[in-house]
Amino acid sequence: NVCCGTDAADFARMQRAADAGGIEVAVAALQAHPQHAGVQLAGCWALVNVCSGSDAAALAHKQRAADAGGIEAIVAAVQAHPQVAGVQECGCMAMANVCCGTDAAGLARIQRAADAGAIEAVVAALQAHPQVAGVQECGCMAMANVCCGTD
Repeated sequence: NVCCGTDAADFARMQRAADAGGIEVAVAALQAHPQHAGVQLAGCWALVNVCSGSDAAALAHKQRAADAGGIEAIVAAVQAHPQVAGVQECGCMAMANVCCGTDAAGLARIQRAADAGAIEAVVAALQAHPQVAGVQECGCMAMANVCCGTD
């Protein structure tokens, strides 16, 4: 997990991954292999890590993921693999991370997720895996972020 962590070195690796085009290639992988659960899990996990945090760089990463079609790709991953708990967990956490933010861009990402069917996809994940704590935790986090707003 090259881009996982919360110290300065971890954030530097996240930035290097973003600078190298890692966000866009992760989204492209999700889009290119929608029926491969392993690719969907790994692609969502990559977005979880690269889009974590709340500083200016993290917000820029979240926006780049959205601009690349990441929100729709995450929703599609969750919808395509309803019985694969790992995809559900990583997809929900990726959605939570990408949809984190209360600035204008963050609110636009939240609305985009809702329009893409994220609410229904997250509810379905929660219903399909009531005994899987990771899905329940990440699903609730995604729901909290997608249902957040200032209006």
